[in-house]
Formats: sequence, C-alpha cells, structure tokens
Amino acid sequence: MNKPGKELKRIARQNLCGHFGIPMGVSLAATLLPLVLELPFSMLQDTHQMLSQTIVFYVANFLISLVTVILSAGVIRVHLSMARKQPFNMLFYGFSNHPDRYILTGLLMVLITIPTVIPMIAGMFLMFFKGFTLYNIIIFSVLTIISIVLLVIVELQYALSLYLVIDHPQMRPTEALKVSHGIMKGHRGRLFYLILSFVGLHLLSALTLWVGYLWVAPYQAQTMANFYLDVIGETTICSEPYVKTDVSV
Repeated sequence: MNKPGKELKRIARQNLCGHFGIPMGVSLAATLLPLVLELPFSMLQDTHQMLSQTIVFYVANFLISLVTVILSAGVIRVHLSMARKQPFNMLFYGFSNHPDRYILTGLLMVLITIPTVIPMIAGMFLMFFKGFTLYNIIIFSVLTIISIVLLVIVELQYALSLYLVIDHPQMRPTEALKVSHGIMKGHRGRLFYLILSFVGLHLLSALTLWVGYLWVAPYQAQTMANFYLDVIGETTICSEPYVKTDVSV
C-alpha cells in the first residue's frame, strides 16, 4: 500500500518490458479512431455553413466522445490485465460488455466538473458586460485559477471511477463515483504528483512530432493501473510470467 510514484513507475516499466506491442497498439488505435471518425465532419466545416450542418457537427462530436470513453475503458482493461499478469483483453472490450455503464460513468464525471467552471464563466461575463479593464482582467485571471484548482481536485477525487466500473461489472456508475470519492481520500496528492511526473515525457514526445507518445502513453497508462491496484490494496508479484495469450488489438 502507498507505494511511491517512482516504485509504481518502476513496476510499470518492468511489466511493459518485452510486452510493449499490444499496449502501443491499443493506445494508438484509441487515439486515431476518434480522429478518423471526426475528420469527415471537420472537413465539411466552413464559415458559411447552414445551421443544420453545425448541429450535425456537434452531435457527431458528442457521439464520437462517447466512443472515446468506451475505447478508454478498453485501454484500461488491457493495462489492468497486464498489471495482474492475466491475458490481455481486446481494445474493443467495452463495446461488447455493457458500454452504457462506461458512457454513463463518463457523462456523470463531466456533470460533476461543470460547477468547477462557474467562477471562470462569472469572470468572462464580468469582462463582457463591464469591459476589458485591467481590474476586470485580474479578477477574471483569479477566478480562472480558482476554477482550474477546483477542476483538478474534482477530477483527482473521481479519477478511479472508470477503473471501478470496469473491475466490478455489477457496480453502478453512481456507486463507482461514490467509491472513488472515498478511496481517493489521502491519495489525491500522490496522483497529482504522479501525473506531473509525466509532463516532461509528454513535452519530449511533442518534440518528436508525437512519435514518442507511442512509448509514453502505455507507460503512463500502466503506471495508472498500478496506482489503482495500490489504492485498493491489491498486490501483484511483478516477477511472475505473463499468461500466454493470442488476443490482439
């Protein structure tokens, strides 16, 4: 319990050593598929389009975001299986295993974060109605910082909700959020530090035109899976061999 971030990352590297293929594939697919689905709608956008076209665009983007949530569930499933030395499950696991549960969990998490942006919205209205004076800009900046802090706190508190829904097929999304809120007490700082520790790697990935993301994404996802197992008190023996599996992306 309460393994330091360096230890969680060491375990992640050990789990991935010699097994980067599938995690790379699922990360790449989960990133590219939504982009491919969204591309035709973006290409049809123009400054003189009809209202109906705009509505279709936003509806399509909303539906694609739901697909992204289901794909994320598949990625998490793969990494949990890897961390537990179990056969890797397919990326599309979420589509055939009650996708509504993952979608509802994602929607609830979005709804929970909405109140956090109220201070920033209030600052925007202040500048819109009172003018872009230095005083109003300062107030807007302060309110924006408050919104960001609140958003980070809320997202950290419910960060394990999707993991719980995946791990417990009978658990309702609302219950998963409640459980995540409870088990994350005392762990938000750990998770925040863990996420920050990957910022440098993401910046390096950007310098490689995101080619490095193929390694960074599985590394971070596997570390998050280890964090989840650590929080719930589940221990894994990292030296155990993987169960042979023919399941691919």
